[in-house]
Amino acid sequence: MQIPLRSKLVLAAVTGVLLVMVLTTTITITTQISVQEELAHQQAFEITKSNANKFDGDMRSDLAIARSISSTLSEYDSSDRDEINRVLFAILEDNPHLLGTYVSYEPNAFDGKDNEFANVEGYDSTGRFAPYWHRINENIEKDYLQDCENYDYYLYPKVFKEDMITDPYFYDGIFMVSYASPIIRDGEFIGVGGVDVSLDYMDEIVSQITAFDTGYAIMTGSSGLILSQPYNKDWIGNKTIYDYGNDEFSKAAEDIKHKKSGYVNTIDPDTGKEVVVFYEPIESKNYGFFLVIPKEEMLEGTFALRDKLIAIGILSIFFTSIAAYLTSRTVTGSIDDIVNDFKEMADSIADGELNTRANTAIDEDFKKIPEGLNNILDGVVLPVHETTRVAVELSKGHFDVRFEGDTEGEFKQLAQSINYFAKLLDIIITESNEVLEAMEKEDFSRRVHFHGHGDLKLLTEGIEQTRLSLQQASIDRQKAEQELKEYARKLEQSNELKDMFTDIMRHDLLNPASVIKGFTELLLMTEEDEQTKLFLERILKNNNNLIEMIHSAAEFAKVESSDELELKIQDITTIIEHSMEILTTQASNKEIVIEFNEREPHYVLANPIIETVFTNLISNAIKYSPEKSEVIIEIKEGSDFAEITITDFGEGIKDEHKTTVFDRFKRVNKTGVKGSGLGLAIVKRTIELHEGDVGVRDNPSGKGSVFFVKLKRYTDELKDQTAKTY
Repeated sequence: MQIPLRSKLVLAAVTGVLLVMVLTTTITITTQISVQEELAHQQAFEITKSNANKFDGDMRSDLAIARSISSTLSEYDSSDRDEINRVLFAILEDNPHLLGTYVSYEPNAFDGKDNEFANVEGYDSTGRFAPYWHRINENIEKDYLQDCENYDYYLYPKVFKEDMITDPYFYDGIFMVSYASPIIRDGEFIGVGGVDVSLDYMDEIVSQITAFDTGYAIMTGSSGLILSQPYNKDWIGNKTIYDYGNDEFSKAAEDIKHKKSGYVNTIDPDTGKEVVVFYEPIESKNYGFFLVIPKEEMLEGTFALRDKLIAIGILSIFFTSIAAYLTSRTVTGSIDDIVNDFKEMADSIADGELNTRANTAIDEDFKKIPEGLNNILDGVVLPVHETTRVAVELSKGHFDVRFEGDTEGEFKQLAQSINYFAKLLDIIITESNEVLEAMEKEDFSRRVHFHGHGDLKLLTEGIEQTRLSLQQASIDRQKAEQELKEYARKLEQSNELKDMFTDIMRHDLLNPASVIKGFTELLLMTEEDEQTKLFLERILKNNNNLIEMIHSAAEFAKVESSDELELKIQDITTIIEHSMEILTTQASNKEIVIEFNEREPHYVLANPIIETVFTNLISNAIKYSPEKSEVIIEIKEGSDFAEITITDFGEGIKDEHKTTVFDRFKRVNKTGVKGSGLGLAIVKRTIELHEGDVGVRDNPSGKGSVFFVKLKRYTDELKDQTAKTY
């Protein structure tokens, strides 16, 4: 089947441009999708690693408290059991997240007086010194640490003389973990000191962790025991990750045992969705943090970008193909005219029967006429044959063909014109093919140098314009990729710096401050020189301020990074009464009366963290009130909100400071008042997470300020509804 030259040229141009556009669009789409998927995975890895590091930091902090107890007792030589009990009580009171503190000495290893305490209240029949202070029943109580030698938290430090973090276990209905540290004196083991921590807080925190839309988190112990599960709470402490019956979850659990992180693709047994499970080991005890994210949510942005790029690519291919087609038709139109001219000349020569010759066998006088005619025919046949040959070769795509043979006159000009056209077409087609091949390899530096004239110039300039457009698109794509990578790097660096700062505040600063406090309190108990005691009291006071600042900074970092809180039904009256109990000593030191006459319960939707708000506000009111004055607390209920006001009779706050008093590190009146400057910032952020309101106004009864907090009431309309999660 013969295909016309015109059709070949059109087909070649359109096909070449189409292939280049399809290839370029495919590469662009593939690259962008790959970048988006990598960013989505990187974001999920960051969430997983950040939370794993947070829990690792919490565990290291609790182990540091246990070490502080054991190191203090290793140097302790006063043999005062009551004094050690006061220290344990103080540590438990200063660390509300702890469930218990304890020490357990070997028989007669503390003071050699076990027989004197046999069967005394708080001891067993041996009189061994093993007190256990705890808040299992909410209030702080002391029990005897029975049968401790049968448990890992005693045996492991005793045998190996090393710190110990136990596997999670149930004690008196509480799911908990123990941190124990050996007490070593003169190289010999004499007992253990440690703390207990309830794991309920871990489930509460992990259950609130989300990623993308419906992604959730799971925590496991070193053996795969479930520590937190948002959908199957009865699994916590009773089943392992292997009970999912899912090979990918089991593989992830095995990786956690070997301190490996990674991700797997699987089907979520709880939701039935296709998910990507990211996991990260917690170094302190080889616990595992799992982040389960539906795949379609994680790649939702990638799919949207893919669809947009495909649509843009299809439009680009369509319009580029039309442009290539129109350009090719312009070029072939000129070739059609040339071929038609050749055809007319060939037809004219064919009509003259040029293959015949005049008969020269005639008289000598007329012989020159047929010879001349034959010479004319011979001179015409050669150009016609060459022209036909060249035209045929060009139609076959052989653009290096040239007119051969000697011609004269007009035929010579014809031969030169045909050779010039063939050479010009050869150069243009060769350069165009080289440029198209370079563009297929994403090399946009190769350009068309020879453009020709007329319609041929339209073809070459069209290809050159396409090259420039694709080159700019490639540059823009590379620039976008670089900007995305730079943004991801800066985001990662910012998160790492923030996490490092929070860890330093919580662990590296709090631990030595706690040790200083413990030793200072011990020295105060034994020091008799009044001047030395005065110096020690100043050290203790400033160290307490430092601990308060560290706690405040850590608490602020926690609430500042939170996006939501779980709100439940809370009796705000009970919460305020508990805050007043905590601040009783502070108020008594200034002989300040806290007046709160409300006895009826008032129910609101709040998170237990709301207690810190009222503790901060009441503490501030006491700090800035003159001695022997009063602080008044009142509750007023509206249709949707309950307003709690704390009124003091101090110096008050100027109007220009009322808008900045809740900012970080802002204290309007610093005279004689110590603090971190974060208390009211924590209050503001906490109330924002409750979707409530907080502010300050002047005391209408005279000198002083009124701080108010508005929280959503728990009304009759909400009684049949489940507590809402914000």
